[in-house]
Amino acid sequence: MAWPHDREHYRIQYPAAARPRLVANGVSYEVLDLSEGGLRVLLPSDAPAPPPDAELGGVLRFRRDDEIVVVRGRVLRTDGREVAIRLEIGLGFRVVLDEQRYLLENDFGRTR
Repeated sequence: MAWPHDREHYRIQYPAAARPRLVANGVSYEVLDLSEGGLRVLLPSDAPAPPPDAELGGVLRFRRDDEIVVVRGRVLRTDGREVAIRLEIGLGFRVVLDEQRYLLENDFGRTR
């Protein structure tokens, strides 16, 4: 049976109150969503947009227990203030499951 979804990996979309932060190249980005294979972050208003294919590496800081994960990837595209990053090093399936559990246990999974 074929995979019924368009995406390669399950993606977690964050409400504003639960967003982790990516600190890369001296810039702190809010994470809008993530999966094992990538991130979508919000570009701060005072930071220049990284060009497509630029390498972006840094530390991903989660809110659930101050866990940090070192990540590295390449910019796929920038759309307004949103930057899509394809990860080469970083998130494992356990991290994604732990984040999903954290969001559900803290009522972030409910539509507000």
